[in-house]
Amino acid sequence: MATRGHVQDPNDRRLRPIYDYLDNGNNKMAIQQADKLLKKHKDLHCAKVLKSIGLQRTGKQDEAFNLAQEVATLEPTDDNSLQALTILYREMQRPELVTKLYEAAVKKVPLSEEYHSHLFMAYARVGEYKKMQQAGMTLYKIVPKNPYYFWSVMSLVMQAISAQDEKLAQTMFLPLAERMVEKMVKEDKIEAEAEVQLYFMILERLGKCVEALDVVRGPLGEKLTSELQSRETKSMMLYKRLQQWPECNALSYKLLLKNPDDWQFYLSYFDSLFHLMDQSWSPPQEGDNSAEGKVHCSMAEAVRFIQERIAVEDAKQSRPLRGPYLARLELIHRLGARGCREESQLGDENMVWQCLGLLDDGLSHSPANAQFKLLQLLLFCRLGAFEPVVDLYSSLDAKHVQHDTIGYLLTRYAESLGQFAAASQSCNFSLRFFHSNQKDTSEYIIQAYKYGAFEKIPEFIAFRSRLNQSLHFAQVRTERMLLDLYLEADISLSLEDSVKVMGMSPEEDDIPWDNMRDNRDLTVFTSWEPKDRQLTEEHKRLSVEEESIWLRIRSLTLRLIASLALLIHAPSPRISDKTNENGVMDKTMGLNLLSQLEQTLQAAAQMAEKPTQYPFLGPPSTRLVQALSSGSCHCQAAALQLSVKLQELETAGLDDSSELQTQICNSFKSLVVQLQEILNKSKGDLLEMKDNRLKTKPSLLENLVFFVETMCLTLWVASYCANILRPLKSNLQKKKKKKKDTNTALPAVVCGFQELSGSLQSLLIQALEYIRGQETNLTSLKLAGLTVEDDGTFIKAAMDKVLSSYLRSLQELGDLLKKRAETIKSLKI
Repeated sequence: MATRGHVQDPNDRRLRPIYDYLDNGNNKMAIQQADKLLKKHKDLHCAKVLKSIGLQRTGKQDEAFNLAQEVATLEPTDDNSLQALTILYREMQRPELVTKLYEAAVKKVPLSEEYHSHLFMAYARVGEYKKMQQAGMTLYKIVPKNPYYFWSVMSLVMQAISAQDEKLAQTMFLPLAERMVEKMVKEDKIEAEAEVQLYFMILERLGKCVEALDVVRGPLGEKLTSELQSRETKSMMLYKRLQQWPECNALSYKLLLKNPDDWQFYLSYFDSLFHLMDQSWSPPQEGDNSAEGKVHCSMAEAVRFIQERIAVEDAKQSRPLRGPYLARLELIHRLGARGCREESQLGDENMVWQCLGLLDDGLSHSPANAQFKLLQLLLFCRLGAFEPVVDLYSSLDAKHVQHDTIGYLLTRYAESLGQFAAASQSCNFSLRFFHSNQKDTSEYIIQAYKYGAFEKIPEFIAFRSRLNQSLHFAQVRTERMLLDLYLEADISLSLEDSVKVMGMSPEEDDIPWDNMRDNRDLTVFTSWEPKDRQLTEEHKRLSVEEESIWLRIRSLTLRLIASLALLIHAPSPRISDKTNENGVMDKTMGLNLLSQLEQTLQAAAQMAEKPTQYPFLGPPSTRLVQALSSGSCHCQAAALQLSVKLQELETAGLDDSSELQTQICNSFKSLVVQLQEILNKSKGDLLEMKDNRLKTKPSLLENLVFFVETMCLTLWVASYCANILRPLKSNLQKKKKKKKDTNTALPAVVCGFQELSGSLQSLLIQALEYIRGQETNLTSLKLAGLTVEDDGTFIKAAMDKVLSSYLRSLQELGDLLKKRAETIKSLKI
């Protein structure tokens, strides 16, 4: 709110208390102060906007928006109101409204440099590159300053970068940008380094490497001073593109004499050296070896050069530089370069405990060792214990983009191992980063324009696209919404309200399937495996394919749940033609989504027939194979299919639908059988002691989680069934009373539903009894104390963590099922 201070306005004194309250977070007092001021000064627009900000921050978004629009429609031109509205629209995440605000302002005050500048930045926030180009030129005509001219040029470059048609970029946008800069060069109006950088960027994108090299090595290149060795680095890059290996080698040699610890120049030196050797290049007999000076074109010269660098370092009394020694190893490696077994992923579980013990021991001596922590994290997850993993991941102190690149290590296992609270926390780790990126990148782009860092703008845009199209982002967003529904829908909030809070729309699929990017760092583990057991490109391709198909299943399931939520409280389609139209639309949408889910499950089944065995340190498999083998995917699809049949019944009524009722009753029975099978596949001892070692069965725990998820979804469908059947049953009873019909027999579908409700209650009781039994077994193990021979202090600590984690998972699963058991009472019809 600090931008208000420079405006000398008599109203500033009146507004200052409201600003202070907002700055201090006292939003209620800000609203009260604004109301007092507005009673005396009804036309003080800024006070209304400041009140809107207070309302927005207290959760009254609709009221805030309506009040702000009262001011916006008046098209204010006072700086206080414009700045306050800008802040409000940013908080509302409506940057497009800021553009309309300043478009109106510059029409009323056409010569205002400030308002035209704000309009340009508003366009930058929403990526309106063509309008940015026009706004930049308008600014330059009003105030002929170089930065404004080059804002327009950069906006042309951004049109080229964002153009779908590459030919259009190369034949129109970039050549026009080049001509605009050349005009300034001919008129000798180039003033700043940023302008030279932009010229270089344009030539580079046009593929004019010779011209770009002339710019860098000519008088304009003298302005490239902000980065150390900027001219040399750019020259090196261009020499490589032009395959001018003598110049590349000579420049690398010169730079290494100045700085023998710069690794990038060693790589350029070796690259150019071997190219020259392969071409049998020899220096000319007369004149310089190259435009950059002396060239090394033989192995003898290279070895002598590296040995000389090492000799200099050896002679030092101070700490030697690493560069020359690493360069010797690199040269040996390059010279050397010019000359699958089936086994259990975890092998012997005893070895796993030994590994965990060794890693724990290692961490006691080297607490910051990331590789030790990553390996422990992986082993605990594979053993089915997620509880210790959260602290391990937190201790890695992952920063910024790492939540996208290594976040999968955490989010893959959290929910599947029954730790729902930790799963929410894990998703939040990643989602906070993704959401802040969407908000902050626009500001980075604006700052880059303001300070002339033009070469950074495409990088910011590319980075934003990379994250918006991230596979991991789509996964955590989908899983987080499913998690929230499992934990809250029909418990603390109705399913309909839960979906509404999330802002979900079942007909919209906002996942960029065609442009999905896999940003995972699959080389985060240091691998010493032989070549035949290392991660290959084929492994990576298959992993992305598997991740995508699992995401599609989860996304379609989520959208089907959202469509179910819309149906639950929808009025009967029999009431009016309008609602009938809506009912048909909902049914069509549901059928379409169910058809997509069925096709996806068929493709998934084909993939699961030959599951990929990834290297142990490679990407983790998804939950896909386990989900299919447990039967949960098909059971969930069958439950969702019921909602469509119930819509048909609602339209047909109970009188003439005996065949449809029979189908629905059969579906009820089939659903119970499938749920029982999933529960049966979950049963067994999760942990047992054998030869002083814990034996884990994480697959049983994963199946139990699938049972809980499927039970949640089935209960939502059952709730929808109850909503449909209640009025149908009531109407039937009224008809019987009118006709004085003494037949008390209930319709088949009502009887079938009552049986379904009773069976679901029995299944819940059965599952809770199993969980209690397992909790008793694990508690007994814990109380008995785990004994480990051969000085296994660290191994015992690892076993304790695993046991504790399994108990935590059982507790969370049990608590959720108990809450779900309460909702069965609402199924009475």
